[in-house]
Amino acid sequence: MKLSAFADSAAAVANGGAAAAVPVTDEPKRSDMDLHKIINQLDQSVQELRRIARDMMPESLLQFGLEAALKELCSGLRAPGLQVEFQSYGISQSIIPAEQAAVYRIVQELLSNAIRHAGAGVVLVQCSQNEDIFFISVEDDGRGFQPADVHGNGIGLSNVRNRVDFLKGKMEIHSTPNEGTTINIEVHVHK
Repeated sequence: MKLSAFADSAAAVANGGAAAAVPVTDEPKRSDMDLHKIINQLDQSVQELRRIARDMMPESLLQFGLEAALKELCSGLRAPGLQVEFQSYGISQSIIPAEQAAVYRIVQELLSNAIRHAGAGVVLVQCSQNEDIFFISVEDDGRGFQPADVHGNGIGLSNVRNRVDFLKGKMEIHSTPNEGTTINIEVHVHK
């Protein structure tokens, strides 16, 4: 019931006249439903924006360093039917931030490929550092593929190659159909 309809009815009663019939309904008005829909869409957009921002530069990478961020990434992907194990050795806390982000993105993309494309049930991520050389090895028990059949059309592996090139490194892919994949990467980092 609108306030003006209420005021008109009250005025009519006060003047001795009969109040006009005003329908009373418990149904939410269309504008209320639209408002709730908009609020829900905004909430979803904010959640998505937070996820994107976190993915761009994970808070754990900024606060706790590369090793902690990689460990969190791996443990966050575990699910029923998917085991992701992370092993690390000698990772320096003083790698420059841009290189930490590049290493993080490399591992993130390789994990994504192992889970989404290879259908892996077990993924092992190993990272170690010796002076200015950073080693990454990601091994999965997924479908595997013929490395010669990959022509750089996949955005994921192309992004990995670009980051490896940025870090003046090299990448080897060992994969056999139905036997899984191992990707070994060696990049240069600065402290």
